[in-house]
Amino acid sequence: MSAEFSQKEIEEIVAKARKGSIDDFQRLYSIYAKPIYNFIWRLVGSPSDAEDLTQETFLKVHSELKNLRDVKQFRYWLYRIARNEVYQRLRRSLRRSEVSIDNEEIPYFEFLADDASDLDPEERVLSQELDRVVQASLMALKPKYRDVFILAVFEKMSYEEITKVVGRSLLSVKTDIYRARLAVKEAIGSYMGNK
Repeated sequence: MSAEFSQKEIEEIVAKARKGSIDDFQRLYSIYAKPIYNFIWRLVGSPSDAEDLTQETFLKVHSELKNLRDVKQFRYWLYRIARNEVYQRLRRSLRRSEVSIDNEEIPYFEFLADDASDLDPEERVLSQELDRVVQASLMALKPKYRDVFILAVFEKMSYEEITKVVGRSLLSVKTDIYRARLAVKEAIGSYMGNK
């Protein structure tokens, strides 16, 4: 949730957007576009695909918002739509082509904070290298592990909130996050061991 708005304010904006207020829908977009883009980018690893899927997500939200039953659930509903858009894109692309195992280009997400300019050049390079290792390990995970890990670690959602997004049991979510954490930790450990 945006630090600029309380839960109550978000609910009021959602309620007005549900009734057709374009201004309020644009406010929702300005509040959630960046977090949704980051969530999708971490899932797909491609900036251009993340931009497209973010736009598709908000188009879907705009057309389906009138069907949202509880404005308190908007955030989870929004992330669920974004996740579904990613999975639909993946299913379509798998049907169209096979993925080459020889493809050495692994996309990665820059985890460096905007204020990372205080890092010296060596620290910056090491940080970017570690970011690539983390992103490569995320991309190697099964999608069901990747999405819950990203929601927990990067989006800072609780287990209960994640269950609302992915529609799975609390035990399943906890188990998948644990497995994803182990895989990422192992990848980082291997990388650090080679240094």
